[in-house]
Amino acid sequence: MNEQNQINQNEYQNLYDPNYQGILNAPPQAVPVQPKPEVHYSKTEQICAFLAMLAGFLFIRFTLYHETGIFTTLFYWLLITVEVIFVKNSGKTFTKSEKFVIITMYLFSCAYFITANQTMKILTTLFLILDSGIFLLGVSSSLNTVLRFLPEALPLSALVMPLSEFGKCFDAVKQSKGNTVWKNAGYVLGGLLIALPLTCIVASLLCQADENMSSLLGNFLKIPPEDLLILVPQLLFGILIGCAIFSSMYSATHKTILLDEETCEKKAEGCRFIPNVMLYTAVTPVCILYVLYFISQMQYFTGGFTGTLADGFTYAEYARKGFFELCWVCVINLAVISAIGFFARMTGSVKPLMLKIYSVFLCFCSLFLAGTAIAKMFLYIRYYGMTRLRVYTTWFMFLLVIGFMVLIVRQFRYSLNIGKIAYIVFTVMFGLLVFSRPDEWITRYNANQYLAGNLKEFDTSVIHKMSDDAWAGLSFYSTDELVRLYDADSMDITEVMKNTKQGIQADFYDTLNLSAWEMMYNVK
Repeated sequence: MNEQNQINQNEYQNLYDPNYQGILNAPPQAVPVQPKPEVHYSKTEQICAFLAMLAGFLFIRFTLYHETGIFTTLFYWLLITVEVIFVKNSGKTFTKSEKFVIITMYLFSCAYFITANQTMKILTTLFLILDSGIFLLGVSSSLNTVLRFLPEALPLSALVMPLSEFGKCFDAVKQSKGNTVWKNAGYVLGGLLIALPLTCIVASLLCQADENMSSLLGNFLKIPPEDLLILVPQLLFGILIGCAIFSSMYSATHKTILLDEETCEKKAEGCRFIPNVMLYTAVTPVCILYVLYFISQMQYFTGGFTGTLADGFTYAEYARKGFFELCWVCVINLAVISAIGFFARMTGSVKPLMLKIYSVFLCFCSLFLAGTAIAKMFLYIRYYGMTRLRVYTTWFMFLLVIGFMVLIVRQFRYSLNIGKIAYIVFTVMFGLLVFSRPDEWITRYNANQYLAGNLKEFDTSVIHKMSDDAWAGLSFYSTDELVRLYDADSMDITEVMKNTKQGIQADFYDTLNLSAWEMMYNVK
């Protein structure tokens, strides 16, 4: 025991010796760094990595840079098929809801071929991107959960999933080098990537120096020589988009839960912090204002439903006056109803009676305003015909009407998955708008009403502002009918149709949709 105490005392004294290399002054030993476990990718994942990069380039080329009709449709079919195969390879069994989303994506991809309306194509692109994100996030979590907590899900599908595993695409391509075929394919792809920028620069300079070379390359590649240089940034950005696509697919299948229902419930409960009395007080003046407004303007409002005009108004003035204001009021009401339902204090799923009363009252006020706006627009269309703006705003008002009706039901069935219903309603309504080819049936409606004597004039200037769908609609009329339609313009309608056909045929990409085919077949 004394011996041990002597050792401890000596050790304590040696602590003050700067030359002592004892326990405390001993150099720290290096802790070995454990290497990250290597991720092994299946052959399907390796192939999908290549296809994702290809899809990224095709997205830039055939969607953002130059929309091509049927080629763009085929591209989206390829991309959707790659996503489905990738998810299926992970052992996922699709539910009925997920199958519905997959079918929806395939169907809406046909819009690029069916219509030439650029607005419809842009909206379809946004819808497909949103649909794809919802589908992949639903694979990781649950599609019902995604639709129920859509505000929480959208940032995940748009930002987190495409960026969280961004480098995995390169890793999967690199790992495929063990297979001889894919190794050689990777070498070929790498060689092309190295050669493409230099080749495009040289080709562009040669085309500028010699017209024969420009014509030769233009006919061979079917690409304008001045566009060769644009292929370089398209390819580079396409690879980045391909990595984002692969990251979304990989995150959906290799991460257990991206959207946790319990966590979302807690966040939603944390937002219910405003006292109900404060909300009722804030909404009450608006409700009183609506009552006074309806009483004072009753005769004015009912004119849209009965077809009679208020004193001192023409049909154009009556239809236009206050229409967009009514639309904005409906949108504001929708935001107010959503806010008081989201921030009001509640006990579980039990909604206070007063909250239901206020919400239902605002919904009925909005339904009346929306119905009035729609009736005014129908009256306007009846006397002045259709235009894009009139059709789009009427479609939007019908969408709001359905939304307010769903909100009324939600007040009495709080467990209703309103996000799922909103998704289905919007998908159906948007499909009706896109696949009806609005430019064509607007033109044909105006033409039929004018030929029947129900419209005073047929505004031909509107057709020149619309897409090829409008001309395709006119191509089904006989020469005599077209002469009557264009009689006021004193122009040879036959020559106009032929010139329009030649203009479509001048650009190869413009011939790849249904409207162009109808024009080329009907116009002789």
